[in-house]
Amino acid sequence: MAGGSTVGFIKQISVVTIAATFTVAGVLTYPVMALSQNQENAIVQDCDNIKQSLIKLQHSDSRTRTYLGSAYEAISGRFITPLNLRLVKNNLPSTELFKIQNEFIAAQNNFRNLYVEYMRELEGLIATDCTAHPEEFYKKLEALRTKRESLRSSTKALANLAEQQYQTVTALKETL
Repeated sequence: MAGGSTVGFIKQISVVTIAATFTVAGVLTYPVMALSQNQENAIVQDCDNIKQSLIKLQHSDSRTRTYLGSAYEAISGRFITPLNLRLVKNNLPSTELFKIQNEFIAAQNNFRNLYVEYMRELEGLIATDCTAHPEEFYKKLEALRTKRESLRSSTKALANLAEQQYQTVTALKETL
């Protein structure tokens, strides 16, 4: 891939990754107070609909995770690492790019771990009988919200690192 198209692809992936981050962030991120009797009754009465919504969310999140994981792998494996190797080979190493590479790999691992934890929490929530145990269901929902917010922060960090990579490559391109 030519240098110009590589930088353009990184920018394109960064923009799409940021958009996906905000899509993932939209659901389950608002705070909820303790359950009132009306809320508890609403959970019991709408249990089936709530579970169906959670199952749809699970499927949607799985697709988003697959997309983001592929994008992160492409950024790391096809752009960040090969560029750094080529710079070293040509005696032009960039400490900033190596720093971004290390941070990106760490953030990528963090994203994977957080996603696994999030999906376990979501599966546990879906498995909870919300008609018999609305309070337990609610507590698991609160825990899921926290995990989802951590996951959202992770995707934002990766998007920021991809943007840093793009900016640093652009600046390096100007000096060569």
